[in-house]
Amino acid sequence: MITHAANEKRARRLAEALTPVIQQHLGSRVMVEADRRTIEAAQKVAEAVNQLDQTKFAGGREVAARRALERAARSLRTQLNNREKNRGRK
Repeated sequence: MITHAANEKRARRLAEALTPVIQQHLGSRVMVEADRRTIEAAQKVAEAVNQLDQTKFAGGREVAARRALERAARSLRTQLNNREKNRGRK
């Protein structure tokens, strides 16, 4: 029969072995969220470019479309900067 002390010792060794794996998994999970946000920001830039192209050829509010593109591009830049900052923390 295994004693309580032996079980604690095994549990401690198991915890020590799993800690780096768990920390790595948690860290990569945060990056998945950042990547998803980056992709969403890039999609908004692409949509804004499409809108600007449509206004150029079909007529419309080109100034508003250009400003929307600028906002989307700035948002993407911010997201990319935040992503790099988060990578530096690891």
